[in-house]
Amino acid sequence: MILAYTGDGKGKTTAALGLSLRAWGHDMRVLAAFLMKTPRYLDDYVGEYKALRRLGVRTLYLEDHKTPREILEEVLALAPSYDLIVLDEFNYAVRQGFLRPEDFRKLLALRAHVVVTGNYNYAELASADLISEVRSVKHYYSRGFVGVKGLDW
Repeated sequence: MILAYTGDGKGKTTAALGLSLRAWGHDMRVLAAFLMKTPRYLDDYVGEYKALRRLGVRTLYLEDHKTPREILEEVLALAPSYDLIVLDEFNYAVRQGFLRPEDFRKLLALRAHVVVTGNYNYAELASADLISEVRSVKHYYSRGFVGVKGLDW
């Protein structure tokens, strides 16, 4: 299955991480690749990095690689060893030109379940088995809050 979380609302990565936790709880092997993010924010590690590492979930971050393309290539090489693969901000990496929309087709050939996130839709994304659009109705950022520890990082 290919699952996609897209839209302008907060919660796409959170949904993917929730699936990761559920899969891990069922003894599935999980790989989480953060194509556009680093594991640190404001001189601390982000919560998902800390939690995934404590659970023993393998994580790949942009700071460990030079480009999102290198992360994708490593994910494709590692894919046979995993049951669930999260490609966080895959859609955004496509929007920014780091990946091509055609790269999505490579995911269709994987045996593992794959989750892609990011605020961007493209024709190839229609091949996903599930597409959920997260829509922003109200956000505390508009009141001046930026990066709340434990909620955003």
